[in-house]
Amino acid sequence: MNRNEGKREVFWEILFAGADLGMILFVGALMGLWLFSGRQGLEIVMDRLGLFFLIYLASGCLLQFFKRLPEMDLSWLRGMAFMYWFDILLVLLLFLAAFLPDYLRYMILSDAVVLVGRWALNYLYAKRTANELNKAKGGRTLVIDLNEKPGTKEEFFSFLENYCIKNRLSLEYIERDIPAVVKLDGVLHEVDLRSYYTYGGPVYTMDITKL
Repeated sequence: MNRNEGKREVFWEILFAGADLGMILFVGALMGLWLFSGRQGLEIVMDRLGLFFLIYLASGCLLQFFKRLPEMDLSWLRGMAFMYWFDILLVLLLFLAAFLPDYLRYMILSDAVVLVGRWALNYLYAKRTANELNKAKGGRTLVIDLNEKPGTKEEFFSFLENYCIKNRLSLEYIERDIPAVVKLDGVLHEVDLRSYYTYGGPVYTMDITKL
């Protein structure tokens, strides 16, 4: 995959995932209005339903874009730097909320609950994956299908690093090769590139085996 194809794939991934997230937040905001706001606030949103829907779609795409930033290895988003930016944005959001109409505050609060809920579910899923991987007996293998065959070792390592970022696993290389020997959350594993065949052709996998 060349660089332009990679950028195009990332663009469509952000677009579709962002639209999905935007629709979830939009429904959550409407539910919050229905439960907590008066009829007047709900009527205001209904009168501008199309505009609010487009705003939520754009917001979902923007949030998905920010979600991908850690994978871009930007120094100002690593470690404590990310927490400083998060605190600054939170203070700004709370400051701006004081000047918003009641119905907008209810919408933002509902969306915050939805986002925290999604984050909590993703965290629990990632934690469960990490625990299952680390508690596995030696020789047990986790098989992950890849969209395509890595063209180089660095592309293979990139697949592994992205997997660890998404599942919040610490990664330390012991032997940087194929197969690789790594520590995932401090536990020794072997990571290999393998394949199996289907009617559509070969499917390449990243096999993670606890040593």
